[in-house]
Amino acid sequence: MINKITILMYFITLFFGSTHTWAEDSQGLERATFSMYCYWTGEAALGALNGVKRSNIGSLDGKEVVEVFYDPKETNIKEMVQALKKRKSFYSLLYRTPHEKRIALASLPNREVIAGSQKVNYIEAKHSLKVRFPDIYDLDLSEEQALRLNSWAHFSRGPMPQILTFEQFRQLGKN
Repeated sequence: MINKITILMYFITLFFGSTHTWAEDSQGLERATFSMYCYWTGEAALGALNGVKRSNIGSLDGKEVVEVFYDPKETNIKEMVQALKKRKSFYSLLYRTPHEKRIALASLPNREVIAGSQKVNYIEAKHSLKVRFPDIYDLDLSEEQALRLNSWAHFSRGPMPQILTFEQFRQLGKN
């Protein structure tokens, strides 16, 4: 059954050309929103971690943020914060629900956990991939593929990750 949120998401996607997810995830993923000095660096740092499945970037309460959906069986808040701090790209974790606050405080000191409003102003994500490798960006990538490739494009470390399908490689060769 199609509900009002599904219809709204369809029109937002149609208008903005993106598939941001604001609702709680139904696949057992958790949401975390990090405040930082540069969301492009933050998205790239988090995108390199196993377990980070989707990301959105934008601003929340005047701060640059990266919102991620992650599998708690594969990664956790502490690992994500360490990855951000390694890139000097972490200010705080912003929680928007009591559940997110509990998870954050289980891993971080109080001074690094801050309440955030519900309204994130999203912008287009995966900037590094789009700018440096537009042919790859234009492929029909899964969100997880786009995250990994964006991280590779941003930090330019070694050969491209081997995560494209045969069909994607074939399409890339046609361009």
